Amino acid sequence: MLKEGLVDRRIWAVVAGLWLLTVTGCAGKGEVVMLNLHAAPPAGAPKVELPADTIVVVADFEDGRSNKQRVGARLHQAGGETVFNVPDGKVGAVVAQVVADYLKKRGWRVELARPVAGTSPDNGPQVTISGRIVDLSANAASAFGSTKITASAKIIIEAMNAEDGSIVRMTLSGAGTQTVAVFDPEDAADLLSGALSESLEKFVTETKIEKKMLRLKP
Repeated sequence: MLKEGLVDRRIWAVVAGLWLLTVTGCAGKGEVVMLNLHAAPPAGAPKVELPADTIVVVADFEDGRSNKQRVGARLHQAGGETVFNVPDGKVGAVVAQVVADYLKKRGWRVELARPVAGTSPDNGPQVTISGRIVDLSANAASAFGSTKITASAKIIIEAMNAEDGSIVRMTLSGAGTQTVAVFDPEDAADLLSGALSESLEKFVTETKIEKKMLRLKP
């Protein structure tokens, strides 16, 4: 009996040690992880037919978020956090790139307003898109055996027509939630990209270009 008791205690000691090691390994240490956002149009979405001579330029967006130091964080089961941000912390430039890439994938002729060798349109843009970021966030909370991820995006987009100086303004938003067994930062990046892309799809489907000017559909 004494020997069995010693064996049982040793087994429990090993189990407790493994549990402690696991929990300690899951603790956050304040690292910063970069999320690479990308355009993600709906699968099979047809390209929009636009006049070939209509050029759209996308400028950097204004970052209007209250907290500009991060785009979110992962809260670890054992305490602590891992901070999420975008490369160089330039949220406005990242959103502009995603907007441009999204519109290109949907059939638009788009360039970035920032000078890039070989991409400047010859005759100037007919439509210039800019805007303000109200929300762009991805957060994750880890529990035993799973991590819940939430993401949300809200932007105010403005399209100015060079022809008459008119402006089309829309407030766009998207959100998503996902639970994963094993967390990878790409999960958060994909979910946030999906939320941003969801908002941009509304912009594509509810606008049209006529006579080189962007208008809201009736």
